[in-house]
Amino acid sequence: MNTLQQLVTPESVILDLEETDHEEVVLEMIHHLCEIGKVPSGECYAIGNAVLERESHIGTGLGSGVAIPHARVKGLKETLVVFGRSKEGVDFDCPDNAPSHLIFLMLVPEDQAASHLQILSELSRIFQHSELRRMLEEAKTPEEVSEIFASAAAAA
Repeated sequence: MNTLQQLVTPESVILDLEETDHEEVVLEMIHHLCEIGKVPSGECYAIGNAVLERESHIGTGLGSGVAIPHARVKGLKETLVVFGRSKEGVDFDCPDNAPSHLIFLMLVPEDQAASHLQILSELSRIFQHSELRRMLEEAKTPEEVSEIFASAAAAA
């Protein structure tokens, strides 16, 4: 089973998301997975649709500036993540109506429901801590973001 320590690598971090619309942000993050070779470019469109379909039913904004768009994806071989930051903030329909600045996209193979829930639970615990959110907002490099997640996951 993958842990956040293994999943959040420097290459899976986008320090400055360009898009501001939540659907476009999701697609930007999936496109990043294609660019770094984690998803075959021919599958980006289908995966994007799977995530947006899920988003249309239930918002993935947690509040406190955090959103975790996620989906279980048929045919996916391994769990994939992208962490992105938005200076402007993105409307992910959060309960507190605040924009999300810390966005964590997670794609999980369709047959790994337990892993999916375990990672979501771990992320929820991490994002509850205002100090960790502040550190992620202020991190200067993808390596620093990766180290913050690794430390938080090890301490959880």
